[in-house]
Amino acid sequence: MQRIGVFLMCAGLIVAAGYGAYRFFAFDFQSVHLALKIAIFAAGSGLLLILISLIRERMKTSREDRERFKGVDQ
Repeated sequence: MQRIGVFLMCAGLIVAAGYGAYRFFAFDFQSVHLALKIAIFAAGSGLLLILISLIRERMKTSREDRERFKGVDQ
């Protein structure tokens, strides 16, 4: 059930990000050059990837800590 939920959430985010990128590039900024649009999109995508990798790393560390301290009482 969780895998289906994660899949649906990721699919929705990908579709929303794709639509946002399409609208960003389709919107006609008269004074903004295409290279600047690409640079803004690349910076935002890079920031999103860093955030995702940090969340995954934290989840993995948390899972390892639970296994390591399984027998320890609080």
